[in-house]
Amino acid sequence: MSAGVGYTLGPLTPDQMDFVHKVPASVLVAAANGQVDLNLLARQELANRGFDRHGVWVGFRQARAEYLAGGGRVP
Repeated sequence: MSAGVGYTLGPLTPDQMDFVHKVPASVLVAAANGQVDLNLLARQELANRGFDRHGVWVGFRQARAEYLAGGGRVP
């Protein structure tokens, strides 16, 4: 039986990455093939929560402005 491929976690703990098990395979396939930009998605979600790229609360207006200034786009 194969142990599978280990995750490259960088500064994160395995507990912090546990959510990946809940992501549908179709989303993982799209991301692996460059059809979905997960970095852009993360920046969008941070802005939607009022955080900058460093995870600092800056408020919704400032987060959106920084996101757009960084080349982000509003769907």
